[in-house]
Order: sequence, then C-alpha cells, then structure tokens
Amino acid sequence: MNTPNLYYVAFVTILSLLIFFVKRENKIVPIIVAMCFLPADISINLAGLDFQAVRVLAITGMLSLFFTSDVPEVRFNEIDKLFVGYISLLALAYVLVSVNMFGAFINQAGRFVDSIFLYYFLRHLIVTREDLNKIARVFIWCIIFLSPFIIFEFFYGENLFSIVGRDKISVRGGEIRAAGSFSHPILLGSFAAAVLPMIWSNYKVSRKKRALLASAFCILFVFACSSSGPIVCLISCLILLCFFKYKEHSKTIVRIGFVFILFIHFVREKSFWHFIYVRLSIKGSSTGYHRYNLVEAAIREFKNWWLAGYGDIGPDWHDKYWSWAHAAFTDVTNHYLLIGVKGGVLPMILFVVLCYKSLKILGKYAVSADAVEDQWLWWGATVMMFTHCVTFLSVAYFGQITMLLYMTFAIAAFTKGGPVNEGER
Repeated sequence: MNTPNLYYVAFVTILSLLIFFVKRENKIVPIIVAMCFLPADISINLAGLDFQAVRVLAITGMLSLFFTSDVPEVRFNEIDKLFVGYISLLALAYVLVSVNMFGAFINQAGRFVDSIFLYYFLRHLIVTREDLNKIARVFIWCIIFLSPFIIFEFFYGENLFSIVGRDKISVRGGEIRAAGSFSHPILLGSFAAAVLPMIWSNYKVSRKKRALLASAFCILFVFACSSSGPIVCLISCLILLCFFKYKEHSKTIVRIGFVFILFIHFVREKSFWHFIYVRLSIKGSSTGYHRYNLVEAAIREFKNWWLAGYGDIGPDWHDKYWSWAHAAFTDVTNHYLLIGVKGGVLPMILFVVLCYKSLKILGKYAVSADAVEDQWLWWGATVMMFTHCVTFLSVAYFGQITMLLYMTFAIAAFTKGGPVNEGER
C-alpha cells in the first residue's frame, strides 16, 4: 500500500468536506471527481488502521446523511437485497476459510464498510431523473479535464498524478500504457468504456459539443491504455449504442447471441473462452492466454473452491497448470472467478443474478419510457451495466472503478423503485 503525501491528504480532505457540506443533489459531484482523479490504493494510516480514499469518502457520506435535512426516504428492493447479500456472504465465507481468521476479519470488515456504506450513500443520492442527468453532466466535465493528464502520459511517458503519489508508468511491447490516477492501465480503459454510454446518451439528448468531445476522449483513453480487454468492451459498447432503435428486440438478440456462443463452443476444437481470450486478442502482447488458462484451471479445480473459496490462501493454480509464471499468487484477472475463489460459488451466483437483474431492469425501462430523452438516458445506463459485465471477463475490479460499479447498481435499484422527476419527489 502506497504512503500518502500532503497533496493527497489535502485532496481527500477537500472532497470529504464537499460531501459533508454541499446540498444532497450536489454530493454526487465530489464522488465522481474522486473516481476520476483520486488514486484509491493509497492508504492513510490512523491508529494502525488503513483508510483508503474510498473508505474515507464512504464514511463521510454516511455521516453527512444524518446532517442533511432533505435526505429522501428510500425503499429498498430486490437489487438492494441482492447487493447486501452478495457482499455479506462473500465476507463471511472469506473469513471462515482463512488461515488467519482475525486478519481476514479485519480485512473484510473494512471492505464491508467500503461497499455497504458507499452503496447506501449512493442510493440516497440517486432518487430522481435529474440526478441521472447530473451524473452524465459531471462525467462529461471530469473526462474533459482528465484528458490532458492521459494524453501527456501516453505521449511523454510521465504520469502527472505523481503529485498525489501515482508515479508508476507501465510499458508493454514497447507501448506506453496510460493509467492516469488508476491503479492499472486496464482499469482506466475499462472505466472509460463503461462511462462512455452515459456521456453519449447525454449527447443524443442535448447535442452539446462538450458531450461529443468527452465521448471522443473516452475512446482515446481506451486506446491509450494499450490493452485488449477494454478495446473489446468498447466495441461491444458501441455496437449496443447503435442498436438503440432496435432495443425492444433485446430478448431476441440475447437469444441469438446465446445460440451463437453454443455454436462456437461445440463446433470449434477448443472452448468458447479460448475463442474470446486467444482468438479475439487485439494486442499481440496481451495476456489473453493467461485468462484462458485461468478459466480452464477454475473448471478443473471446481471441487476445491465451490463451497467457500480459498480465503486468504488464494488459488495456486499457476503452480499446477502454468508453472512457468514467476508469481507469488495466481493473478485472477476475472471478476466472476475472483468472487468464486474468495467466497465460493454462492456469492458468485448472487453477483451474476445481481448483474442480470440490474441489466434487465434498466433495459426494460429504456424500452418502456415514453420520452425519447428518458429512453436514451436509461439506454446509456443499460449499456454501462452491460459493459461492466463484459469487462469482468478480463479484469477484476479494485480501486475507484468499484465506485462506478456500485453507482450502476444504485441506478438500477432506483429504476426498480420507479423513476420520478424532482418535482414529484
């Protein structure tokens, strides 16, 4: 864990104060600013306890709700229950099978606070249609202001976020892999691909040039990270955005896609995941073969992790199946499998159901909304959720991108409760 400097502490303090003192409808602004500009793996140590930026902002957000007069009443629904169930079960299973149960308990208690507090806070920030519009507008400005940092890093090989402690530069195959404030280049690319649908939906409604500019920068960020996964996610995102006029046929398209997957899997000599990880690899220097091996190992070792995962031991699949990898642990670059090896198959199933339900709820409202503006707004949220689901196949989320994921779940939960306008609340 990196040590914070004075500038980092000042940045966290300013954002925390903004969360605490601004009105409810504006509290989402510092959260989005933190996603884009605040490195999340730098930890502030207080009394022997680590407080990463996400944790500080989550706790501050929860405290601010008690002192905000206009906090709306939120009815929790199946999305909320699935989220809490998935987080709780994952933490419990991890602790129970860990060798160092006390250390695992402390670790999971912190992560539980990060997840539940942040999600609860976001649920109380996203309660009207106008809140969704504001999210899109804030992302537009943040992406525009982030662009000089990413462009400079990509062309000159120097990370300007070194001022707050992020000074590592990643180079692979002779290409600079821009990361910005994110812990890894692939997280920057995945973040940009996921944010693009919301920004593009705002452009389709407002026709503002800044939204078009921010969309172009999102695409630039994806290519600047020099990773195959985000590029594939971007292509999937763009295809779905082009299907806006045919969104009412989503079920048919999904069924056709499922049949296509089965066809590829059984016709080819090797599995479907070999096709997507190895054959669809865009960058020659990518680690697609590692991801293919990861899925193969997970299937072979299913009997060892399905009940409650591995806890703090972690999988040692690389020692058994690709021993040439010189690593202290198996790099689980798949979010679905990471949940499995940490907590077993039940948390994984809850997470998959949570993603499916969120996708279904958002897509259904995008189709049924009367106004074209609402259709685009919720179609953007639907595509964002879908992009997350595709991204999970190539990277496990950590750091500030988890804030974006929880925000997406919060939008789905809000939609499930029935979107309202500000005046109707």
